[in-house]
Amino acid sequence: MPQTEHALDALRRSRYALLRSRRRDGTAVDTPIWFVLQGRTLFFRTKIGPKTKRLAARPEVTLTPCDHRGRVTDPVRFGGRATVLADDEAQRANRTLHQRYGWQWNIVPLLKIPGVTNVHRNLPLREKLRRARDRNLWPDSAIVRIDLDA
Repeated sequence: MPQTEHALDALRRSRYALLRSRRRDGTAVDTPIWFVLQGRTLFFRTKIGPKTKRLAARPEVTLTPCDHRGRVTDPVRFGGRATVLADDEAQRANRTLHQRYGWQWNIVPLLKIPGVTNVHRNLPLREKLRRARDRNLWPDSAIVRIDLDA
């Protein structure tokens, strides 16, 4: 997979990346994610559940720049290894992600958007309002670090 500076620029310019993880049986699962890239390390937030279990069982992933619906926008692909973070490292990465996406960071995941699966969209209104103001990592979410292959 290309790992040139030009290819990294394509990933940096994209607001979304298509994360390909694999189930235990090897079946690919593609998910568009918001992310922040720091050097050769990428961070993203996800709800604790099937994706975090997949990444713990099979941490090898691929990433491709895409749009919000997962349609590939640039053919460059990156391989990497995922690690679910905890504590201070997760909070630091969450703040960095919030800086990149601004007000959208805590609002968009709570909305019902046609054609997009937002796992927090069905929360009660009071909880949505609380989370929209919360700058910390949500209790049912995790931050994942992906170290890109050399």
